Amino acid sequence: MRRLLEHRLKVSVGVTASLILTCAVLLPVWSIAASPKKGKTYSGLIRRTAGATSTFPISFEVSKNGKKVHDFSLPSGYPVYCEGGGFGEAQDATAKISNKGTFTAKLPLYFAPSHEHQGFVKITGKFAKKGHESGKVITEFTKAKSCNGTSNYSTKVG
Repeated sequence: MRRLLEHRLKVSVGVTASLILTCAVLLPVWSIAASPKKGKTYSGLIRRTAGATSTFPISFEVSKNGKKVHDFSLPSGYPVYCEGGGFGEAQDATAKISNKGTFTAKLPLYFAPSHEHQGFVKITGKFAKKGHESGKVITEFTKAKSCNGTSNYSTKVG
């Protein structure tokens, strides 16, 4: 009887150890983020919902090695949350893509006539499966803070 109990205990411990090892190996595989499509251009729309809903085009490129995003394209009327004009153009920036498939790019706003830095357009994104990606576009002016705001956007490989 004692031998039978010892045998069952050994089998139980062995099965438990096998299950723990299997989970330790598979859990990181399940949590791997979707990776960007290397060398591809992602295009889509920014949806501004402050006041009347309006959309703006957005696009960017993933580097050939898949580790960075660059060549951001926004319209001259990128999301601004107030009336007026005389806002600078968003300059390009490069951002690193994390192991989790996320990035944050900070595009400087530069007003050429007065050679003035006016703030940033910050783009945060996360890559998803099947060539999709989405995030937020945050407009941050240094002086005209009432024009700051945040909008959601989504893109896919074009």
